[in-house]
Amino acid sequence: MSPAGSRGSGPFLYALAMNAQIGSLQDVLDDAVLTALDRRRDVMDATDEDTPYGGSLGADLGSGTYSFIGRERLDARLHFVGSAAPGPNSWLWGWNNVNGFPDAVVARAGQLRDFGQRFGIRELSDGETPLTADPKTSATAFGAVASLICGLPFWLLDAGQGTVGALLLESPAFAGGPSSIVRASTVLPEAAELGLISDWSRALRSYATYRGFGIEEAPASITLRAGDGHLVGTLDDQGRLRSLDVSAGPSVPPSAD
Repeated sequence: MSPAGSRGSGPFLYALAMNAQIGSLQDVLDDAVLTALDRRRDVMDATDEDTPYGGSLGADLGSGTYSFIGRERLDARLHFVGSAAPGPNSWLWGWNNVNGFPDAVVARAGQLRDFGQRFGIRELSDGETPLTADPKTSATAFGAVASLICGLPFWLLDAGQGTVGALLLESPAFAGGPSSIVRASTVLPEAAELGLISDWSRALRSYATYRGFGIEEAPASITLRAGDGHLVGTLDDQGRLRSLDVSAGPSVPPSAD
């Protein structure tokens, strides 16, 4: 996704925006998680039970279609990222394509392989990698990375027997809106509970870049601003998120005087 909250895509736009300060999967996770969880809310908001599309779900990996079916039907283009399975305790990339899905369904996953090869991140460039967390958390992590690098919201798929798949979904219905402090105030606690972020200062700066928040940094806190308010994230001495202070309503940056 390109900076300032725009919705571009491509495997290396992210790297260019971050000035290629990427040396590990954790670096990418720190950059990706908040923006990816925010983008997933675009899908949730468009398809929850109060919308015409709220109801049943269906994935057809053969045709590359994910359907939300309520009073009306919404078909989104589906991109298979990969799956986390408890049996082998591993993540298997979609581009490895052991299931023989159509090339168009796994092409986006191939962008993750290319990215991993360019930056020496083996978890992205090896076809299979051991899990370091439970399948759902692992699928969330790789889905978040795919979301940022490819510029699309991610979605999880219960594949049965404890296996969790990660998808990218593509539809104009998921274009989303401007940056929102109200949404950020729920995204940050969700991310903290997942435990996927190591460097919260980096994570918040990246979130501001990719979702278009105003940002102010202090030694032990970071403030994000949007049209609907501002929040202050306080960090502990290890760079972890310690607390949030959220103020809704029009947000005015402090005077420079």
